[in-house]
Amino acid sequence: MDNLLKAYDREIRINLKYPDIVNVSHTRNFIKIEGPFDFISYWDIPEESASQLVREQVGYYRKNKAVIWRVFDHDKPANLETVLKAEGFEYADSVTLVALPLAETDTQARFESDKHDVRELAKPAELHDFLAVTETAFGEPSPNDYAYLYSLLPVPNFKFYVAYQDNKPVAAARFIIPDETRFGLLFGGCVIPECRGKGIYKALINSRARLAKQMGLEYLVTEARESSRPILESMGFKPMVKGRTWNLYPNT
Repeated sequence: MDNLLKAYDREIRINLKYPDIVNVSHTRNFIKIEGPFDFISYWDIPEESASQLVREQVGYYRKNKAVIWRVFDHDKPANLETVLKAEGFEYADSVTLVALPLAETDTQARFESDKHDVRELAKPAELHDFLAVTETAFGEPSPNDYAYLYSLLPVPNFKFYVAYQDNKPVAAARFIIPDETRFGLLFGGCVIPECRGKGIYKALINSRARLAKQMGLEYLVTEARESSRPILESMGFKPMVKGRTWNLYPNT
């Protein structure tokens, strides 16, 4: 698993590649994915310079937009999270990075049979269902607005799914496939409260796993919250490392 984690860091966090519509910025100390909010993907920060470099980031983002910084147990420097908290970042949640080896997985037999109406979105109007489900399931609006999702919908690297029950949208998920990687990335899987425990979350995983195998990917990876980790592990996902999410918001 150590080799797999190193490969994940290399392919997804350091040498990540997307179509030009997604801006990945590289500076001396930081690699970031830019969008409605920014995501700090990787960093090279000496421990003695951590406070100064984090403070510079805080100065920029307080004036501009939100930023997410996810720190895993193996990340350096050792004092980073202490510095993030001291400089104003807010702890959001804990996650476990988990991976599913697709070569070892029969997506037809290992997962429960799909009895649910899971649709990959193709029309811009369908994004309203995606956003409505996300807001209901998570209890807050999606940080990605309609305009941003609309811009990504035609790009083959970005897939959006909604599950329907009696033609009503009840669950949603995203699937991101960076260029030149063996990894498919699962994001945002959610089910509205009254429809949980019915296998819909697993059906969303299964839909993306089948596509990943068709595309020749080797692993599905996601950052699992504690609410979803047991489900994912029951489906064959294996834990790689734990991490914590830190957010910083602009001054209003």
